[in-house]
Order: sequence, then structure tokens, then C-alpha cells
Amino acid sequence: MALLGFGDLKDTALHSLWDTSTIVKDQLADGTTFAQMVGDVQGMINELNNSLLSMPHYSGMFAIQDEPTMEYPVGVSNGFEEATEYSVPDPRRGLTTGHMLPLKEWDRSLGWTIRYLRKARMDRVDADVRSVMVDGRKLWQQRLLTRFFSSTANTVGSTSSADVPFADAGSADSNYVPPDSPDGEAFTSSHEHFLDYGDTGITQDTLDNSAISVALEHLQEHGHEAPFDLIGARTDAGTWAAVEGWKSPNWPQIAYHASAVERALGVADIGEYFGYVETDYGIGRVWLTPRLPTLNFGAFKSYGPGDQRNPLRVRIDRRTGFGFRLVEGNFVNAPMMLAMVFAEFGVGVGDRVNGVAVDLQTNSWAAPTIS
Repeated sequence: MALLGFGDLKDTALHSLWDTSTIVKDQLADGTTFAQMVGDVQGMINELNNSLLSMPHYSGMFAIQDEPTMEYPVGVSNGFEEATEYSVPDPRRGLTTGHMLPLKEWDRSLGWTIRYLRKARMDRVDADVRSVMVDGRKLWQQRLLTRFFSSTANTVGSTSSADVPFADAGSADSNYVPPDSPDGEAFTSSHEHFLDYGDTGITQDTLDNSAISVALEHLQEHGHEAPFDLIGARTDAGTWAAVEGWKSPNWPQIAYHASAVERALGVADIGEYFGYVETDYGIGRVWLTPRLPTLNFGAFKSYGPGDQRNPLRVRIDRRTGFGFRLVEGNFVNAPMMLAMVFAEFGVGVGDRVNGVAVDLQTNSWAAPTIS
């Protein structure tokens, strides 16, 4: 059972030889006691952890688990036999395969000494912790996007190619074949969700409705339905807005509906999206990030924050729990708890056909550098 929730003061008990009363009575330069500072800083860390679970767009990309393994069906067609009076059908079962999820430790030192804290003001301490929050959000976003756009299979423990990408034409696991679609479309182990502009039916480095439609088709053919999410580069904002089928979002007090499709989907008044693209396979909701380089984009179906059907899976350690936490540290002059911020998590793929990565820079797919 995972330790869901956040670390608090009960998780930072002092050693038996430390005199709590002496520590908590000491003060910063502005009169704030160390006890008050601990509470304020812990509140900021809790704020960071809460934001990870509700972060616009990113929270809809993943689900959380503490198990190290993923198992899922492989596409096989057993079929039915015509019933006869004196025989029984051959027994048939489903086939599964699976992969591992990574788990890594992350930390960041605050670099405080007891003498510094006695001279510091709470505003300066707050600034130090705010910088940790910025770095924490950056790390979280980078790890999600890196796994999404990486076609590389990574080693977990002693097992090579255990942390696998989306469907990659059998490179990571030749046994993996996507299950047949609900509409009856069958796939092979050569099925791939990493596309370059040649794969999308265009002949140059251009973002257009055709390339977007091909990406969304790769989701729709596996049973995922619109609206889909499209991750684009912020530097391509003008290019996205010029795509055929582009629909601008509705803003407060400026209400308009560009199509009956949008009215039916209820996509109005969602200012957190840059806009929408209407394709043959449904609406794509576009959000842009400066972390993605130009002429790269991704597509996936979000089922809401924390849903197991989302494309990525965040593995946490059941003993450490979710999110970032403060850990104790020792100093030369005196003990103080606030030395380091620590987290333990890894990002892997949850659904190997609920994500498509597209590289429109060359006619050969290459993983983008996530900033």
C-alpha cells in the first residue's frame, strides 16, 4: 500500500540527544522562530506536491502506482468455431506481455547553515524554498515529457529494455502486438507511434492538418475517442493558429462557437488551451510548452488526472510516498532539519498505444531535447 499524502512534521522527528526546546526557541533575524520557519517551509513543500497532482495538462498525462511492473494484453485473434453436436471447441486464452517502471531518487540541497539561519530573514528563506518549488515543477514536467517523446527502451535493475516507450515497431519488445481495435482493425508488431513527416503524408517540414490527422488516427484506431490533447512547441504558436481547421478558444465575456462539433463537445470557455484543431478524427485540444523544440508535437487521450487509462505511469516508492519532502541534515555547529529536499519517483509508459510523438524537422524521427 502506497503512503499517499504528504510528509509533515511527524516525519522529521529529532534525534534523542537533540534538545528540541533549544532549537525551536532560536530565531531568525526578523524574529521568526525556527519552529515557525519549519511550519512555513513544510507548507510550501505541500503546496508543491498538491500542484503536481493538479497541474494543468500535465496532471492528465499520468496515473500513479507503487508496483514496479506493468502487464497488458497482446493482440491475438482466437476466433469462434461453429458449434457441432459431438465436439467441444478448442480452449483458447489471451496472451499478455509487460515491462518494468523505473524508480529514481532526486534531491536538492538548500545549503543552509545554522549561522546563516540566525542571520537570515524569513523573506530570504521563502525565496530559497520558492526556488526549490520552481525546480520541482521543472523536474516533474521534464520527466513526463522526456518519457513521452523518447523512443528509447531503458534498463531497470539488471533487465535491459525493461522501461519501454510507446509502440515502436517491436524494437523494445518483439512480442508486443497491440490488441485489435473495437472496430476490428488488426495490428502487427511493426506498428509504431513515433512518426516523422514522411510518415504523416507530407513531404516537407510543415505542420498541417494532414500531419495532425494522422497522429490522431493512431489514437482513434485503438479505441480512444476525441477530444484529444495535442502538445506543441510555444515557438510554433503562429504555425498552429494557421493550420486548417483551427478554432480559437472562447474567453470570458467573448463567447463564440465555430462549429456544431465544438458545441457538442462542450469545449467552450477553456482558456487553458491555446486553441483547437478540427480533423477527420475529432477535435484536438492544443496546449503549448517552451520545453518542446520547434516542429515537434505529441498527441494523447487524457481521461482526467490520475486515471489508469492515461498514457504515462509514475512509479513511487511505497515507503517514501508521493512528492517532495524535507529531510534532516547535520551541521558542524548545531543540528538543523532543513538541509535537503528529496523525492523518489520514475516515469514510464502506461498505455503503449495512447501516445503519438511526431518529428516534423526531418524525414527520420528523432527524439527532441526537452528543456
